[in-house]
Order: sequence, then structure tokens, then C-alpha cells
Amino acid sequence: MATLKLTDGLVEAIEPDNGDTYAWDSALPRFGVRVTPAGARIYLVQYRPKTSPGEPAKTRRITIGKHDGDLWNVTKARAAARKLLAPVDLGRDPFAEREAAREAERQAKLAAQEADAAQVRESVRRERESFAAVAELFIERRAKKNRTWAETERLLRFGLGPAESGKRPSGHRKKLDAAPGPLKAWGERHVSEIRRSDVAELLEAIGQRSPAVSRATFAALRPLFDWCIERDLIAVSPCDKLTAPARPKARDRVLSDTELRTIWRASERLGYPFGPVVQILMLTGQRRTEVAEMTWTEIDLGASRWRIPAERTKNGKAHEVDLSPQVVAILKKIPKAGSHVFPARGGGAVRGFSATKRRLDELAAEIVVEDQEGEAPEPWRLHDLRRTAATGMAALAFPPHVVERVLNHISGTQSGLVGVYQRHEYRPEREAALKAWGLNVAAIVSGQPRPSNVVGIRG
Repeated sequence: MATLKLTDGLVEAIEPDNGDTYAWDSALPRFGVRVTPAGARIYLVQYRPKTSPGEPAKTRRITIGKHDGDLWNVTKARAAARKLLAPVDLGRDPFAEREAAREAERQAKLAAQEADAAQVRESVRRERESFAAVAELFIERRAKKNRTWAETERLLRFGLGPAESGKRPSGHRKKLDAAPGPLKAWGERHVSEIRRSDVAELLEAIGQRSPAVSRATFAALRPLFDWCIERDLIAVSPCDKLTAPARPKARDRVLSDTELRTIWRASERLGYPFGPVVQILMLTGQRRTEVAEMTWTEIDLGASRWRIPAERTKNGKAHEVDLSPQVVAILKKIPKAGSHVFPARGGGAVRGFSATKRRLDELAAEIVVEDQEGEAPEPWRLHDLRRTAATGMAALAFPPHVVERVLNHISGTQSGLVGVYQRHEYRPEREAALKAWGLNVAAIVSGQPRPSNVVGIRG
């Protein structure tokens, strides 16, 4: 190692060797240049920091820069070396400080990367455990084990019961999203952030529109949050110690003969498929979903019978409906365009009853104006047709247990011990009741006097 006062000319004159060649500056001890075998000339400082007695001193080398005659030359490198060596004379170790700073920077980068990764994981977890995602999973894994899962899905998604949602397709999603349902209120929130007060406020908001739907929504939310506890998503259900909304007062709306006639005429103007649906609801007293989802395989026109499978009934009990001649006549006019008697345009059963009901009311009002007499039907629901049919059959002197069998309604006279031990189906009486009611509706629609309720009972 040569020691001499370094100049630019001297540095450039050093010949490369097989190994690194060092030349040290006599003007500034511990400052020098290293010449690599490839000819690179690199300025550096070399020193030994002060250590405690008995502790070996390590030789430190700090690179300053590569000689290029412009950015780095001897003059600039020597000035930089003085700054680096000044702390050494004060007992510090610039090399160790630089390494510590690099390590701190590396640790900071690692911490930032870990924080970013943790944020991503948390974001994914929150999305996976949001109310919307959890409700979807609950419907697939738990609710669908119950035959009423479709209603549960509607309540959790939109806060709407079947009477309001009408199983509308996705094209109506914006209107449904305006409803204050659980998904609208809590969709993106983590399930653990939903409080008892949130549930109470939501039920109150829904109750302002429909007390019945508010109570049904609470019944749908309770098992959902219990399921979340099982999966360790929450510790306590926000439905705990929350009083269920009061049971709404039972409806007692029964349509008058004038209203039935007006609605029938309006359904004729409504046309296929909804018009026949309304007429069959009026004639059979069956539930709306059962009529709307009717399939041709369930119908035996020769025997005038409609067999509803257990999976399509509310009580899970298969049901046979005797079809009056009026219903048979309606069905014979319907073209077979698929498996469903009343198919939807996009496939499956017909849907969109809310809009249909509004149109039906408009047509009924038009008929009243045209006739220049009477008044349009008072506010009513499609389900009122079922109650009207039951009331009508009772008025025709058919006993309650027969009417309940017609409606597939296991309660009242068919509940308790009677329901357990009484297995008689009253088939002839049921057939007679529906035929008598069909004749009665036909007379109401035609404006003729009501016929006798005496109907031959088939053996």
C-alpha cells in the first residue's frame, strides 16, 4: 500500500493488478483509493473505532464514491472523507451508525409491508364476515334446510315478506334496495359491530311500513345471529333480551259479492298469466305461491284434481285440491309453454305480484267508472281471496273441519289431539264444497241469483 498525496493524475495513473490495489493519502490519513482489477477507482475511508479496554477494534471501511473526474475527484472525495472521519475522532462509529440506520430502514419497510398485509387480511376478513356475506352463507348452509328458506332470504336481503316482494327478478333490485331491510342497513358492517340498538331501530323502521314484516324479520334474524355464535363470529346475539315486535292483528277482510264480481272482470282484462291466477285463487282458496308455482305434472284434468307436493305447501303436508268445473275450464284455455302453468318470461314461475296487484286495482277502478255505479273495492290483498273463499264455503253450510281440509289449514278443529288421531280426509265433502263455491262465484260473476248449495257428492 502506497502512501502519498493523492491527486487526480496520480489516481488515474495507478495500474490495475490481479487484486485490489490501495493508495493512501498522506494529506489526510485514513483516506485513500482502491483500484480494482477491472480498473475502477473507488474512494474510501478506513479507520478503527475506539473500543472499551480489552475489546478488539474492528477495521471499518466506508465507500465514498467512484472516481470519474466530475462527480467525484480527489478534492471532493477528500472533503467528504473529512466529514466522515470527524465523528471518529470524537469516539463515534459512522460505519456502525450507517448500518444501524440501514437496518432501521429495512425493519421499517418490513413493518410497513406487514402492516399493509395485515390491512389486506383484515379487509378480506371483514368482507368475508360482513353481514351481507354471512347472511348469504347462512342462507346456503342453514336456511335452505328449511322449506321456507325463500321467505327468510327475502326478509334478510330486503326486509320484505312474500306479499311485498313478489319474488321479483334482479331488474327490480334498485327498488327493493330502497327498503329498510337488514342488508340495506348493515350490508358492509362486520356482524360483531351490529348492536341490539341497531336491530331495534331497524325493526321499528320496518314496522312503520308493515308490523307483520317487522315481526317476521326479527324471526329471521334470531337464528342467523345464533348461527354466528356457533361459528365464533360474535360472542352475544344482538337479538338477546330484545322483545319481539307485537303480533299484528289478524286480518278479517272478506270481499263482498260486488267486489268479487269487479275483481273477476278486472282479472279478465288483465289477461294471461296473472288474470287466470287471480281467478283460480278466488275459486280454490289456495295460497298465492301454490297457485303461481303450479306445474302441469300436478294437474289431472281428467280427474279434476290438483296434487300439491309437500315441498310446496306451507305446512309441509301434501295436499289434493278438487277442481271445480270453473277451474277446469280456465286451465283448458291455458297453452302449455313449459313445465309451469304460469311461467315467467325469464323461466320459473310467474312473479311480480305487487305491480300486478296495482294494475288489477286500476282496472277495477276503470270498470266502476264505465258502469257508472258502485265503488271500486276497498283496499284488499290477494290473500283476502283465500279468506273470502273459506267464509263463502262456510256460508254454504260446509262445516269448519271440511273448509280447513280444503285450505290445507291444520289448526282450529284439526289441531291438538284431533289432528293426531283424526285422519279422515273428507274427500267427498271437500269436493262438494269447492264445486258449490265454484257455482257460487260463477253466479256472482254473471250477476245471476245464487244457486242452491246442494251438490252431488261423488262416492
